[in-house]
Amino acid sequence: MKYREHLKENISPEFGEAAYLAYGELDDVIRILSSKSTARNADTDRDKRTVSMSITRTLSGATSITDEAFFSKMDAELSKVEQFTLQQVNKLREEIDAIEKDMYDKATDLSDSGTHSKIQSKTDAVAAEFLHLEKYVNLNFMGFHKILKKHDKYVPSNPCKAFYVARMHSQAWVRGDYSDVVVRLSDIYSSLRGDHTAEDKGGDSQSFLRQTSKYWIKTEDVSAVKYAVLKHLPVFLQKTSTGESDAQLTNSVYLDNDQLELYHGRLDKQQGAIALRLRWYGTGEPTGLVFVERKTHRDKWTGETSAKERFIIHASEVQSVLDGTYPIAAKKKEMLEKKGASQQEADDWEMLVTEIVQVI
Repeated sequence: MKYREHLKENISPEFGEAAYLAYGELDDVIRILSSKSTARNADTDRDKRTVSMSITRTLSGATSITDEAFFSKMDAELSKVEQFTLQQVNKLREEIDAIEKDMYDKATDLSDSGTHSKIQSKTDAVAAEFLHLEKYVNLNFMGFHKILKKHDKYVPSNPCKAFYVARMHSQAWVRGDYSDVVVRLSDIYSSLRGDHTAEDKGGDSQSFLRQTSKYWIKTEDVSAVKYAVLKHLPVFLQKTSTGESDAQLTNSVYLDNDQLELYHGRLDKQQGAIALRLRWYGTGEPTGLVFVERKTHRDKWTGETSAKERFIIHASEVQSVLDGTYPIAAKKKEMLEKKGASQQEADDWEMLVTEIVQVI
């Protein structure tokens, strides 16, 4: 199925056709530009490159269509989709404001089944609207990519995809972080369930004993999965450079030798197999904290549990860890004298860092 038909079939009646990318109009412009380009290339007849002042020439209306017409239309469509998306997100935030106001009103009794059901229904509706809006965003996002690819294919003399894709990724409707909507919905569901906040024990743990299950999820399904989970469990807030969020970008660099011993050991789940990595959070190169981590696999039948151990360094100290010049003794002294660490904590930290640096 051509994308023009696919887009038409998936237009939401609530939003209306006018809110979506005018894919068909842009496609028509490309066809005209392509035919003009083909005509120019095929025009090798000398007679067609001459004119007669006594013969009236008819001009096709298509001759008024230029590359600038396509670019102007693209600009307008990008702006339209961005403005519509932001308008809808603001509307959702206002609806959440209203729910929170009702919910935290002293006169509101959440133990009353009728009140509880009413608030939950409103919250479910907002969540459904958010997922509905995300489908709108993805449908348009794909449409822009496809129409730009088509333009560069049929009008190769004036390519523009790279420019517009970069511009699109800088716009709020694509790069915008709307996780606040997810977090606020989670808080509402948590209050409806009567969840209790777990005690924060604090401290920077260097060792983790845990069992996890991981799943591959398509990008377009991430919000739907988040919603399915937050109806039953509260989201875990991550501290980011811009505050707290329900998610953040994770960057990992794994260390190994030429024979990829660590990789194959982990792949084969050999007893005691380790993985070494540098990890930091956020976009771009690390500028702040970097976690140097060692994961150790242990077979369940041994009664031991697989573990993740780590220590924290500044991005500027990565090279010293890699080349074995990291000042372990000085850092340990700093922990004891300035950071208030106990002797046992400092000794454990020294052993972990020494072992990891030696392996590297």
